[in-house]
Amino acid sequence: MPKISEEKRRARQAQILEAATRCFARDGFHHTTMEEVVRESGLSPGAIYCYFRSKQEMVEAISAVRHARDQALLDELASAASLRKGLDRLALALVRMLEDAKEKQRRKVSIQFWAESLHDARIRKVAERGLRQRGGLTAALRTAQRSGELPAGVDVESLSRVLFALFQGFILQQAWEPGLDSGAYVRTAMALIKGILSKAAPAPRRKAAKAVTGLL
Repeated sequence: MPKISEEKRRARQAQILEAATRCFARDGFHHTTMEEVVRESGLSPGAIYCYFRSKQEMVEAISAVRHARDQALLDELASAASLRKGLDRLALALVRMLEDAKEKQRRKVSIQFWAESLHDARIRKVAERGLRQRGGLTAALRTAQRSGELPAGVDVESLSRVLFALFQGFILQQAWEPGLDSGAYVRTAMALIKGILSKAAPAPRRKAAKAVTGLL
């Protein structure tokens, strides 16, 4: 059997995962069978089982793709010159993502995985990878606090949890009410966050910051 290129292999894998996502979103994880994923994909059973031996393996792969997208969102925040600019970048990226029809399907499936993780140890490990991403957000907030963008009294660990909750909460609401205005939600959430920033002292001047660094 001739080998397929890496590009074609990735495309085939994505085709299978998109089919599985549609099935899970439409019929639920437990009510979806491998045979239904085969029919949805338009591929042969052999082609499916060549990549994934079970629904659980599909769950892991779908979650890995989602975690990569979420990491890209966090990178939008962390790579900005300031927390405010990072929040503006994040807001734009969130609105684009949350208004995408395929992404709505993926997030609907994510909710099912969250529920499964409560009693399935294997899926729990997958979910924990996403939970660990909050560490990057906490680090970005801590950096902003050191620069004076966040008030010194803010508990950045708790704030990062609140920010995650704002996102996760909207995912739940959007699953129940697909027509929700994601743009209005994101703008409101960002206004609340920037309200906290407005209470911060002005950031130190660049020269002063260097002087402090030299003492460390």
